[in-house]
Amino acid sequence: MKSLRTGRRLRMKTAFWGEVQRVGQGSCRVLVEELSEHGLSFRCDQGISTRLMPGRQRAPGALFGVRVQMKFSLPGLQKPVEIPCRLVFCRRFSQDSYRFDCEFDPRENLQQQRVLGFLQRQQETSGSAEQRSGAA
Repeated sequence: MKSLRTGRRLRMKTAFWGEVQRVGQGSCRVLVEELSEHGLSFRCDQGISTRLMPGRQRAPGALFGVRVQMKFSLPGLQKPVEIPCRLVFCRRFSQDSYRFDCEFDPRENLQQQRVLGFLQRQQETSGSAEQRSGAA
């Protein structure tokens, strides 16, 4: 996992499996590629993207009114993070590869604090590793 710091925001490139579930549908396995204190990005196939798109929308782009439940595990946390999100954008990378950007529900403060704590620990760990390699 690679930690990126942009201004005061913490963001990290990732590669772990999570689950996304739209209300009234079963959960789908997705690849979480980026995690921040305010949201995440995940990659999925065309079948899952079709299930997540709102109403009649079939083309990638901005998404409105799509709420999902995300569930994923982070190293060092005993319980998985389960947090409601709002899908905000979809990108198509190839015929069978789509990336969705999600924003965490701001009312889910406890779950966001767990994610933020994880990101801060990762930043501290990568920062001290960089200092050790620079001193060698």
